[in-house]
Amino acid sequence: MSVRAYSADRIYDGDTVLHDHAVIVEGDSITGLVKLNAVPSDLPLIRHPGCTIIPGLIDTHMHFMRWQGPAFLAYGVTTVRDTGNDLDWILQCREAWPKETWPRILCMGPLLDGDPPGHPLVARTITDVDAAAVAVRETASSGVDAIKLYASIAAEWIAPMVEASHAAGLKVSMHCLPHGVLVAGRAGVDEFYHLDGILADVWPDRPSGWLYVWGDQDFCQTWDRQLQVADEIAELGIVSTPTLAYWDSQWRRRLQDPYDEESRFVPGDLLTWSSADPDPETGEVWRRATEAAVRFQGLLLERDVPVLAGSDTPCGGILPGQSLWRELTLLVEAGLSPLGALRAATSDAADFCERPELGRLRTGSAADIAIVRGDLTATIPDQPEIEHVVRAGVDYDQPAALLQEFHDSGWRDDPWGRQMALHWAKRISPKA
Repeated sequence: MSVRAYSADRIYDGDTVLHDHAVIVEGDSITGLVKLNAVPSDLPLIRHPGCTIIPGLIDTHMHFMRWQGPAFLAYGVTTVRDTGNDLDWILQCREAWPKETWPRILCMGPLLDGDPPGHPLVARTITDVDAAAVAVRETASSGVDAIKLYASIAAEWIAPMVEASHAAGLKVSMHCLPHGVLVAGRAGVDEFYHLDGILADVWPDRPSGWLYVWGDQDFCQTWDRQLQVADEIAELGIVSTPTLAYWDSQWRRRLQDPYDEESRFVPGDLLTWSSADPDPETGEVWRRATEAAVRFQGLLLERDVPVLAGSDTPCGGILPGQSLWRELTLLVEAGLSPLGALRAATSDAADFCERPELGRLRTGSAADIAIVRGDLTATIPDQPEIEHVVRAGVDYDQPAALLQEFHDSGWRDDPWGRQMALHWAKRISPKA
């Protein structure tokens, strides 16, 4: 069927909720969003009672590996934004996605990092401010969609790197530890990841450590400062992509409470490499850390700080696709409405990425659609039942079957497969 229409109990088009409407698809594009009684009688109408039709979801923070592609599609994620990978490899994948069972791919190229880099196999190492600006210009000239700054760059490099990126017409995102979100925002960074950089802003004399510190018993004593930092972040206009699903994965793994899908479908070695040993005491610390991160993200939402939905797969051993739904439920817990959470993974994500053909169901948009059982305008399910997926006009009428497409061979040769193996060999817990 080259031309067909889809209907359900309700349609969320990326901006509003419609009833008694249908989405018309022709080829790889949407050609109409019309009332049911206006659907031509000779046009195939595929009805999905008890469901919600939404734009295909966008995972705005992940690191691509080929085995992930079918899993993302199985959960209605039709676009991913790779936030750090081997440059040549990810550009090749970005070209190849239409021929594969993958979502469409946006990419940032390598992590632009200092010396030593945190993830050397997927990073470009920078040693001085001149090299920093050159790295941005050369990465931008390769045709990437945005620029990613990583944790080991010097604070004084940030502004010239941002200037070089903006001059090339690209936004800049940053993993802001150890300098802090405020330093990054004042230098012009457009988006910050993971909330970890908040530690430098709210608790500069904190104990050593990374996100684990959020679970420290004394972290609650920083509340007044957290309020101040949230106010300052709101004034800067920087976007938050908190990747709360990663935080969630950390306490679950240590308390031996993973989701079944991870153990069934994530490659065994990768699941081991991404996961911590069972440790109830540390797991409880991470649970407190997750609760603290959700509360802080709530402060940002109260101040209308823009938020995007990203999962940080494969870190944490979480299943691609389902991880993004987990992120949406955590954003709701932080204070977003169900529709606000959907916007963070559809229209808001598309707007930030400057891809107007994505994230909405309207005439001229890419034919990226997810049809999900239940009323998503009322509740975001942690484990959704996906009935149908359309990616660039290609129908997947049994999305769950896509999870069976994983093939074990080859993934260890992907850049992040090799990087995760290197971390495991060094007994380093990876983050990204």
